[in-house]
Amino acid sequence: MTEPYAVPVPRGYRVGVWEVCRPIATGAFGSVYEGRRTGGDGTLPRTAALKFLPTGTGTPRQLTHLRELVEREVALHRRLRRPRLIRMYETLTVDDPARPALDGATVLVLEKARGSLAALLDAGPLPGTGPVLLAQICEGLAQLHRAGWVHGDLKPANVLLMPDGSVRLADFNMAAELEGTHAYTPAFCTPDYTPPELLWSEIGERGRRIRPSTDVWAYGVLAHLVLTGAFPLPGATPTLRRDAAAAYAGGAQELRLSPELPDAWREIVGGCLARTHEDRIGTEALLRRVSAAAGTSRPPRIARIPRIPRISRVAGIPRARRRHRAAVLGAALAVAAAAVLVHGLGTRADRPPDAEEAAPSATPAASAYGAAELRTDRGVPVVHRRLIVDAAHGCDKPDVTPALIAAMLKVESDFDPGLSDPAADEYGIARWTPAVLRWWMRSDGQPAPSVPRPPFSPAVSVPAMGRYLCFIEPRLEPGLTGDRRVLIAAAYRTSYRKVNAAGGVPPKYRDYGARVAHYLKEYTPPGGK
Repeated sequence: MTEPYAVPVPRGYRVGVWEVCRPIATGAFGSVYEGRRTGGDGTLPRTAALKFLPTGTGTPRQLTHLRELVEREVALHRRLRRPRLIRMYETLTVDDPARPALDGATVLVLEKARGSLAALLDAGPLPGTGPVLLAQICEGLAQLHRAGWVHGDLKPANVLLMPDGSVRLADFNMAAELEGTHAYTPAFCTPDYTPPELLWSEIGERGRRIRPSTDVWAYGVLAHLVLTGAFPLPGATPTLRRDAAAAYAGGAQELRLSPELPDAWREIVGGCLARTHEDRIGTEALLRRVSAAAGTSRPPRIARIPRIPRISRVAGIPRARRRHRAAVLGAALAVAAAAVLVHGLGTRADRPPDAEEAAPSATPAASAYGAAELRTDRGVPVVHRRLIVDAAHGCDKPDVTPALIAAMLKVESDFDPGLSDPAADEYGIARWTPAVLRWWMRSDGQPAPSVPRPPFSPAVSVPAMGRYLCFIEPRLEPGLTGDRRVLIAAAYRTSYRKVNAAGGVPPKYRDYGARVAHYLKEYTPPGGK
């Protein structure tokens, strides 16, 4: 392994009738291994993907969230058995008091895939096989929607390719059953595939409210990417594309699809990416148009999928590659419970966390993202690396660094996305006060229309921290005593006015400043700042 596994399981370990063979993928809170069946009555396959989810260890808040996401995916697997959805064979619980890190872990035994669409896209667009791939993906969405479920996190890393050439949808930890016209999911999203109305939507006690049109928007983005190799909205980074989505939704920008997109698919993608959810094409109409564009009215089969050297995402969980990858997931919240719960549990195999995805041809491995500015061996959760590094890069002040943001998150919450301190009115990984977060959560510089309600996902909290630190830095007077990065951190905890008045870190916050300084040193690479 080239990066620490969230749930280290030794080769040869037995759980039920399964023996662990080799590691396949990991996320922040769980790991997946290839499993070999050693017994049983032959009704189970010889090999499977074993997802180890540590639901027996962790803080109460983390465990509650983790179990909720596990239950979502297990419930969907048990209730829906469809040809376009990855299959679950059984669930197991580890009973091994001698191994505290494993004792009580939930193990999902899932169908083992050949690879993911994300890995296939590493080689570029798929104008040849793309249409039939997209037809199968759309069929899977239609199966979900007819059954009254919304996927909630459709993206290439969550589309699996099977040995027989068929496609399966996976990663159902964000899936939710409809209650009338809406469903509710945890406060996590992958911005590139999230419709603009949800990017800054209010998060209620039950999470984020979504509709089937959420999956339709994601499908439009995915189809454009598959057929052209580019995202439909402009921007070199997820943050810029998110801003473009907001401008498009507000009428300030038109949708300019790639000229390489065939005419039939241009109409389909345009229908998926309508500005408002009311104007988007419905799932059944979408399936009819996609089937016509793909040239089939029956469930299509892929004639031949190019060879994928290594499975990059099996059963929906991000893989740790052995070498630098071009290419998440995920958030969040994340990954993903049965998707290995990264970023609040939702990551990707070949890409940084699903909270902030990058173009498939340009993103290094999640575990090494920003390695020149943020150490990879000091405990910064892999799932948060992209958010942290991108939040720092969004500021043009040299003292606002990835190491500073990581150090502050460590001191503020110990990287706990579920932190809740009602007595102080502070919530989430960056300990935001809702009335303050309102002014920094939007990337367009405008306050949110209302005070947001917790929980606050890392995808919201971390970029907002970067914006606020960038605001603070030029307001600190020159000549203050101490490391300017620590002064910025102290101003975040109190205010820049109090830091200026004290001529440095105020006495009340010196312990806080010392802890930030300690982790700054821990997280800064040799020779870096």
